[in-house]
Order: sequence, then structure tokens, then C-alpha cells
Amino acid sequence: MSNENIIQKIKDEKVSFIDFWFVDIFGELHRMGMPAYSLEEEDFKNGLDKLDASSIRGFKSINQSDMLLFPDTSTFRILPPDYDQGRRKNARMFVDIYELSDSSPKRYNRDSRSITEKAAKELEGFGLSHANWGPEIEFFIFDKINLYPSAYGATHSFGGSGYSIESKEAPWTRGNVGTSIDLKEGYYPSQPKDTLDPLRKDICDDLYKYFGIEVEAEHHEVATSGQCEINLRYSETTKIADSVVTIKNLVQVKAKRNGKIATFMPKPIYGDNASAMHIHQSLWKNSTNAMYDPNDQAAELSQMGRYYIGGLLDHAPAICAISNPTTNSYKRLVPNFEAPVNKCWGIGNRSTAIRVPMYYRNQEKTKRIEYRVPDPTANIYLLESALLLAGLDGIRRKLDPGDPVQENVYKLTPEQKRERNITSLPSSLKDALDALSNDSKFLEPVFTKDLIDAYLLMKYSEFSAFAQTPTPWEVSMYADA
Repeated sequence: MSNENIIQKIKDEKVSFIDFWFVDIFGELHRMGMPAYSLEEEDFKNGLDKLDASSIRGFKSINQSDMLLFPDTSTFRILPPDYDQGRRKNARMFVDIYELSDSSPKRYNRDSRSITEKAAKELEGFGLSHANWGPEIEFFIFDKINLYPSAYGATHSFGGSGYSIESKEAPWTRGNVGTSIDLKEGYYPSQPKDTLDPLRKDICDDLYKYFGIEVEAEHHEVATSGQCEINLRYSETTKIADSVVTIKNLVQVKAKRNGKIATFMPKPIYGDNASAMHIHQSLWKNSTNAMYDPNDQAAELSQMGRYYIGGLLDHAPAICAISNPTTNSYKRLVPNFEAPVNKCWGIGNRSTAIRVPMYYRNQEKTKRIEYRVPDPTANIYLLESALLLAGLDGIRRKLDPGDPVQENVYKLTPEQKRERNITSLPSSLKDALDALSNDSKFLEPVFTKDLIDAYLLMKYSEFSAFAQTPTPWEVSMYADA
């Protein structure tokens, strides 16, 4: 859409305010709003001089904080009424972030959208046109989360700390006969146990009606207390990343408007399944799926596809710093909760880190791999880019991933794992950060050293604060030592 046309569309749609969206290096959404009458055609050519980058995590210092926002007109969408409770009509656009360099603006190297765009261009060197991505986004919707004494006080007070979760589906909630779901028994229940069925449908309706985002499926997930999943129809790199950011924000907005709270924290409930963000991916040369080979009897997977898997497995520990970026992420990556803990791949095997789906044969369009390690706290832009670069590195170096694992990996003995050359994924955020510190060269075509260093510095600081903070569990275990 041209700059002139977008101004006219805003007038025709009688939009009152425009929200400009972008994320920080950890994927948190930020927005700046403008009345529609203040937006001019020149703003699309010259950028909006509205960003103090020193106030955004991981961006700029206070003495170099002036940055420009260039709206991406292709992302113009009318926002659902829940964003303003029906008071006025609002729209949103994603923006690209620029900084001034030698008297002319250049794309900021810590702008997440720029990372995906640069990563996608790397495909050209392999004779490929694009990659398709299909995320499965899991999350919880609770009635309430209570923090004691508060999110801030828990780390700065000697008055005690803890939390509790309220949900009509929780087995620990009184008076919920008919809606109670036991631990690990929440997969595909029907109403009335699935109390969030209408809300999920409302979310999916808004995704399509207002944002043009196509949903393949929605359902209740395995955990109790409102664990949900929304599967996206596949699309290209930056577009699907924008869609994930949109979905996460819409879920939180809709939950809030319904008096509930949505969280993408992976593991809020002890002893139950956690939330993942499985990423389906395929490589294409125009209309030809480069991962498909009908002559491969095992998985109909091409040699390029196998090398791609080899690259993902080789760099999996380092990728964890991006795909599983919180201390809580590693409470999910434990055995027997449908989360991978080992570097291996399989055909239709959900105990492996990488699964090649095999529902049908002779289906070129749907041939893909599923990377099962990530969780929804990841910055989707950086995650897609890291996965793509790791896979392309595998193709470049012709990394053989070995034979697919057919057994339940959780039940293999240490000796059996050694025989199959199966090693473990990181078990803590620090382990993942150490892995990325030692293995970041594969990211260098796209991620600058400046970005990687900033990311590591802030995440190491986060882990340090976590490691020094006593928890209620520790007090219970060790207070009488």
C-alpha cells in the first residue's frame, strides 16, 4: 500500500488513533500511539522521530537514544474493539527501527524484524526462495494469579513470598464439580470441563477478522487450569513472526477484558505439563518443497532436509539461549512431560527434539520438520532467524544427523544414549547462555556481535538474580538444616 493510499484508507475507515508496534530484543511488545490527524505522508518517507531508545531494554544508552520509526504499511490492520473497549476505532502498524548514521538513517542492528529479514535473504545463497513456518502457541489462561507480597516485594522483602493460582478448572479449587481437570488430563476435553472454549473461539475470530491471521486449530492442552493451544497456518518468515506477536498480545488483551489473566510463562504449575511453542518449518524453491523427496522410504525427507536437521541438532544447545530464554524455561525441559531433553530426531516421535511428521505419504506440500524445543517466551524474530541459520549451516557443512530414533527417548538408558550418540540439551539458562557464548559463529551472517553480547549480558544478569533469590521451596527444605 502506498503512503498516499494508507493515509486515505485511514480517513475512509474513520480511524481515530494509530498504534505503532515493535518489540525489544527479548520480544516484549511496545507501542506508541498517534491521533490519525497527526499522521502525514512525509512520516512514511522520513520516519517518526518519536523513540527514546534508552528506555527500551537492550537498546541504546541515554547519550545515543534518538531513533526513527518507519511504519510498514503492509501491516496496517484495524484493531478489535477490545483494545479500546469500543470507545473509538484504532489501527496498528509494525514499524522498522532506524538510527542516524553519517547523516542518513540506517536499520538498527538490534531491531528484531530486521534480523528475520536478513536471515530470510540468506536462503538465496542456497538456491532457495523462502522458508515457511507454522508455530503452535501454547499458553495458560487463569482466573487469577496472586503474588505474595508482590512481584517486587518478593525479591526485596523479608516478609515472605509465594504465589497461588485460581482457576475454575483447577483440581485444588473448591466448588468446581463438573469443570475440574486433573493434572495431565486436559487434552481435548469438551464443555463444560473446557471452560475456555468460547474465549478461544473469540480470539480466533478476531485474529482472522481483524488481522487476517489464519488459524489451523485451537484446543485445550494437556495441563489443567486453562492450558490452551492455537496453531497457525504456515506463512513466510517475517509475516509469521508478526502474527505470533499479534496473537500473544491479543490473547492477553482478550483475557483481561474477560476478567482473567493469560500467561506465556512455560511452567507455572508444579507436576503438570508446561507450555511450548513447537515450530514447523520447511524450505522452498518457488513452488517446490526442498525438504521433500518421494524416493526416501523412511520419511520422504530430502538430503537437504537431513542436513538442515543436522545443523539444528549441532547448534541446539546454543539455540536454547534464544528458544528457551527464561529461568522458568528449564523447569519445562525435563523428562516425562512431553518436552525434549535430548539432541536427536525421529519420525513421528514426540520424545525427540526434532520430529518429522508422517501422517500421510506422497504429500509434498506438507513435508516439514517440527522443532519441539522452544517455548512461547522466546523472541519469535530471533528464534526463526537462529533456527534458519543453524539449518543452513548444516546444509553448508553437510552435517549428517544420524539415524532417526524410533524408541521413546525418555526410556533409553545412559548407555543406549551413548551408543546412539544422543547428548543432552542444557538444563539451565546459564548452561544455554554458556553454549551460545561458545557457539555463535553460525549466527554471524545476520546477528551482529553487538546484539549477541547485549543479549548475553542481560540474560546472565537475569540468571544471577534468580540464582541469588531464596524461594519458598528452599525455605521449606532447608530452614531446619
